[in-house]
Amino acid sequence: MKRVLLLTLAVLAFLPALSTAHDGGVDVTRGHGQIADLTLGTPLPMPVTPPENVSYVTGDNGFTGGHVVTQGDRLYLGSYGRGLHIYDISNPEAPQRIGAYTPGLRADAPPDAIDVGNRRFTVLNGTRRTHSSLPPEGRTDRTEWLDVTDASAPKVLHTFGPDQVDGESHNGDIVDSRQLYVPSGGVGAQGLRIYDIAPTATTPASECRNGDPANPCKPQILFRGNPGELWAQSPHRGTKPVGAPFTHTHDVEIYPGYRVRGMGRRDIMLLAEGGNYTGTGDTGSMFVIDITDPANPVVINRWLHAQGSGHHPIRYHHEAQFLASDPRVVLVTDEDMHNGCGAAGGVTAVRLSPDLKSSRELSEWFIPAGTPAPVCSVHVFSSQGSRVFLGSYNAGLQVVDYSNPAEPRQVGEYIAEGTTAWGALAHRGVVYVGDMTRGLDVYRYEGGQTP
Repeated sequence: MKRVLLLTLAVLAFLPALSTAHDGGVDVTRGHGQIADLTLGTPLPMPVTPPENVSYVTGDNGFTGGHVVTQGDRLYLGSYGRGLHIYDISNPEAPQRIGAYTPGLRADAPPDAIDVGNRRFTVLNGTRRTHSSLPPEGRTDRTEWLDVTDASAPKVLHTFGPDQVDGESHNGDIVDSRQLYVPSGGVGAQGLRIYDIAPTATTPASECRNGDPANPCKPQILFRGNPGELWAQSPHRGTKPVGAPFTHTHDVEIYPGYRVRGMGRRDIMLLAEGGNYTGTGDTGSMFVIDITDPANPVVINRWLHAQGSGHHPIRYHHEAQFLASDPRVVLVTDEDMHNGCGAAGGVTAVRLSPDLKSSRELSEWFIPAGTPAPVCSVHVFSSQGSRVFLGSYNAGLQVVDYSNPAEPRQVGEYIAEGTTAWGALAHRGVVYVGDMTRGLDVYRYEGGQTP
């Protein structure tokens, strides 16, 4: 058990040439653990510790995994360092791999997807992990749009980059109903970018000219700007402080048609500003942005984590999402891979007012001390009802009950052998976990009905 976990750490430390810190400077590389393009063999579906309220269903193992998203009856799994895998999940408990786009030399590789008519599309986001002085074919800051209607033969429609303008995306969110794409990863003036992807989704693939600046399939930029400057100019700021200069966008989540008191239904984005990973903490923030008019986004709020007694500093603002059972509660996660379980790398629950202009912190939760996980931090997560499912590196799948957001409690756990769990996505009765050392695992939460 201990040997396997330490081996995972050894692999994480193996690639210094591909890894730099979360520093918020010119190089916006994120500090996720680095995994080489290795085939590690199929690990046994065995827990390191007795599982709590979670059972193992199945898996597709033996390769690098990562971010997971679903779209219709498909699942798209980022394969760290390689690309992405495509699965048929008509039967959610038995995903069948039906295709892949694995050209290699791809960094974090988080995908997102959209279906338009009878066509299917996915975006493979990219983050710079390699040095900018390398030739283009050696760089990983590229964003690729693919037609995956035929999953067995993906077609690249357009590539942004490699560059730190449009190519750097790290992650992103597609607003299906508006055919908009908002990537994360950008620094300063690239911090908020909004694209119209209608040209990509409606132009026949045969007319696409990847690599041509006049490619008719190229997503069209609608807005590009600095979220910090938008907040400084916001009509909603009043006397609230502007805060420190904006660093970079780490993650975005968009909620179309969200009801805002006094404004009606708006398209609301939660933007997690990573901050300076090498600092002492609390250098990032969370923005609440109205993108109903995508060419003129307006910041409604900028949340800054409270400091002082009873408030553990957030080393790196990783994600921000509304809790499924209470859409006024935002869960903000902290990626901290250096301080172990029990006191770092946790989740802060924040209640927003109905007009989204004010906030109140409710709780902080951490993976319990004593959990056998050298790299112990929450990472990518999802919620279903009041249950929150967290991919947590060597701490595997963690399940936390937020029925009372002021008093969250752990209600489930499964630490699979050799796990480096990237993200956990609850979907139709199962939980898909993309794992950087295992590939794809499927679990079932057995802790009763989700409130």
